[in-house]
Amino acid sequence: MEIIQDLEAKQEILDRMATLEFGNRTGIHQSDLVFCLNKAYLRRVCPKKPKEHEVLRMARGTASQRWLTRKLEDEPTVELDGIQVTPDALWKDGTPWELKETDASSTREVLGSVHYVRQLMNQCKVLGVRTARLSRLFNLGNWKWVYKPKDPAKIQALVAEFGEDWEAHPLLDVTRFEFTQEEIDRNWEMMKARRDLLLKLLDSQALLPKPQALMSGMDWECKDCPYRGKECNK
Repeated sequence: MEIIQDLEAKQEILDRMATLEFGNRTGIHQSDLVFCLNKAYLRRVCPKKPKEHEVLRMARGTASQRWLTRKLEDEPTVELDGIQVTPDALWKDGTPWELKETDASSTREVLGSVHYVRQLMNQCKVLGVRTARLSRLFNLGNWKWVYKPKDPAKIQALVAEFGEDWEAHPLLDVTRFEFTQEEIDRNWEMMKARRDLLLKLLDSQALLPKPQALMSGMDWECKDCPYRGKECNK
């Protein structure tokens, strides 16, 4: 028996996933506006090939979404004020259902990922509703099992906080949001302002100052940015 690492087949599989997950998109999408505007611009003028772990991470999220929704496609894209919004799925009452899959700890507060909330409000705006759901699939649970303590007192404290199954993973959390129309409209005004900034950026080709490019609470984007400290060669 001969066992051979088939690098050619591996690359073909990665290329298939990359085509599905990182295909070119036209127009201005809400994801361009919720995240860094400079990165949205640079992706257009100086696209970078995604790394293997980025492809696999995106594909893993898509796979869990397809499994949970039992649908092979996202909902149709809706465009309003020149901004495209594509809901992951709709709940049985026709309201948005955003699905996330993450290695973060299940102890992370939902408002610790403020971009999730902004995405949901955008979906509510274009669909004309005020209710939305967010499901978060936490692959590693609460992370406490990774550093399992040996001290019985500490283990008992974990049982008291999380229950007998404190080591269980993955875990699923589902949150329902009931937004006010004022919250939805105020968020949409921010999206329109950022749309205008991105259009000016595309025209001027002059990168924005960091405080303008990023939305509040999104400084973490810079850590793993593929364009950090690099110049576009185009």
